[in-house]
Amino acid sequence: MKDSRKAARTRLKEATLAEYKAWTLAANLTPLQRKILDLNICKGRSISSIAMELFCCEATVRNHLTQAYDKIAKL
Repeated sequence: MKDSRKAARTRLKEATLAEYKAWTLAANLTPLQRKILDLNICKGRSISSIAMELFCCEATVRNHLTQAYDKIAKL
């Protein structure tokens, strides 16, 4: 994982709920990216369980997470 993505993920995991919401809104995430990020970061769900819930493959979930982390890293 790129350092910028790792830093974005760490920042989100350590953020307060207000900070988390502010960053996800400022990053202009798509609704699907926001849902996947919420399930992964806030609820601690694994990529495989998110994929099963959303009826998609794990690679799709990983791609959406990568895109979301990249957007947040730019803030």
